[in-house]
Amino acid sequence: MILATFSDLTPTLAQQQMSGIHLLMESLRTGGITMMLIVLCSFAAVTVSIMTWLRLRPQGIIPRNVKEALATLPALAERGDISSLQNLFARERSVLGRLCNIIIRGQIPSRTECGEVIAQKAREEIHRLERDLPYLEAMVAVAPLLGLLGTTIGLVGMFSALGDGGSGGPDMSAVAHEIGVALRCTIAGLFVAVPSVVAHTYFVRRLDALSMALESQLQDCLQTFYQHFEVKPIPANK
Repeated sequence: MILATFSDLTPTLAQQQMSGIHLLMESLRTGGITMMLIVLCSFAAVTVSIMTWLRLRPQGIIPRNVKEALATLPALAERGDISSLQNLFARERSVLGRLCNIIIRGQIPSRTECGEVIAQKAREEIHRLERDLPYLEAMVAVAPLLGLLGTTIGLVGMFSALGDGGSGGPDMSAVAHEIGVALRCTIAGLFVAVPSVVAHTYFVRRLDALSMALESQLQDCLQTFYQHFEVKPIPANK
């Protein structure tokens, strides 16, 4: 009996899927250039979201092995030999590893000057990480406006259909068609904008958390290094 019921439902599900695909294609066809622009916005939003998610992965910014290596810095500094840590960070490609490498190379004489250099480098890295977020923010604003534009175009077509009826009255099928076009554009614009808002908010919060964690790790590294080592200024070439 269960198998029979499932077999009865299978054609219904298939018909619903085909109906959904048909509705999507019909929306794209009737929406015109406005609907195509909304589709392009959706592709752009998805692309930017994927690229930003890949860029904000913890292993590329604050990987666990670098954090564990930094935890050994006080003990190594007490012994006066951090060459193993210097060799590790010289090969490291993560944001934290590259910035810590600037600190423990010992080429900047004062702690204050090193802090300023690291702060500037950290701002550059954060700017690089968030470089795609303005595009996602633009999709949040542009997609509803395109939906509104499609709605306006649909309303213009509706009033045109109402006025072209002549003595026989307006063609209600044409009026209903134009109303459908207007509503579909509105729905499509919101369908792109709402997930873009969620993605943008998530990435901004994630970037803030990573920035705070990065600043904390860099401050600990800076304090520990200059607490145990005195860096001699590099003599100027005569």
